[in-house]
Amino acid sequence: MAKPNKKTIFICFAIFLLGFVFMFPLQNLKGTIFQKINEQTGVLIVAEDIHPVFLGWPGIGIRNVNVTLPVGDSDIELASKSMKFRLRFSWFFIPSVSLSFDELKGGGDLFLQFGQRGPQINLWADSSEFNLAQITLPGLNQSMQGILESDIHLNVNETVFSETHGRVFIKGKSFKTPAILVNNPMLGPPFQIPALDAGDLDVRLKFEDGVVNIQSFKLGNPQTDLSGSITGDAKLGTSPLDTQVNLTLRLVFSQKILSNQEYKTFLDFLGAYRTSTPGEYAMNWTASLREIVGLTKALPSPVR
Repeated sequence: MAKPNKKTIFICFAIFLLGFVFMFPLQNLKGTIFQKINEQTGVLIVAEDIHPVFLGWPGIGIRNVNVTLPVGDSDIELASKSMKFRLRFSWFFIPSVSLSFDELKGGGDLFLQFGQRGPQINLWADSSEFNLAQITLPGLNQSMQGILESDIHLNVNETVFSETHGRVFIKGKSFKTPAILVNNPMLGPPFQIPALDAGDLDVRLKFEDGVVNIQSFKLGNPQTDLSGSITGDAKLGTSPLDTQVNLTLRLVFSQKILSNQEYKTFLDFLGAYRTSTPGEYAMNWTASLREIVGLTKALPSPVR
């Protein structure tokens, strides 16, 4: 009997390996896999079934999935028809994990990626037709409304924050803010910020050379309840709280809001920032984030 050549042996081994991968009882290890993901990333996954993914970076495909993402002291929950969990390398070969949500049950697609090597943290988030209403705002138990297209890619240096670079591009439409009760004794008596129709959103930020450049930050138009803009820049510090901001916020409210007595307390609170333009309020923050968060310079200065 003739001895098989090396090519035949290699083909047989490749067929065996592929068959083993496809036939491996991955489903039986679903609980263990999800537990490991939770231990390593803090992401909690509940799903119907899982399967291997080979196109692009290798990973795991998950169908009919509910995911809980930790964000600070709160969580964000997302439900999707399918999700892909992958291990990959990002900028400068930083090992990272990614989550790709296809056909979110609340609407849209979402891609998230996180990686870290030493002090370098790589963050990436892309969304397409993403419905904001499916996310509850941390600390408010309410949701904003709107459809977002986003491209966010940041490389953050934990040790020297000023070396952070990247971009934040966000386009929004049909944007609406919820009513928010403000109850902070330092700001005076309680008042309610009304629910507002703000229309379109356009945000373009660049992190480079230790500075955050605001290329565009616009909201709404003359036909919406609220329109406004943010101009200025921020000089990044050694830590995030050491960042020095010089930002000017301009808000313009529609006559419908201005003439509604229900919102009088809120508008009176903004009264010190009223400009000579009817319905416009303008304010400027020139302080460090540490001073703003610590409430030593929490209130902005009026802009005339």
